[in-house]
Amino acid sequence: GREVQILYWVREGKSNDEIGQILGISGLTVKNHLQRLYRVLGVSNRTHAIARCMALRLLAPAPPAVARAA
Repeated sequence: GREVQILYWVREGKSNDEIGQILGISGLTVKNHLQRLYRVLGVSNRTHAIARCMALRLLAPAPPAVARAA
């Protein structure tokens, strides 16, 4: 879902605003998704979230199907 797409772009080093532009949502919406993910994963920041997802093999190496900005 949307959270996986956001995590992919976080892993690629994009900011909340950049991710929002790519996905067609606001940076605040990205932040809200990330805060929910932090609670679910039991982490406190984006670096730990990516590390946890990689450890749990929740992120695929290829990008999820997303609409890319032109």
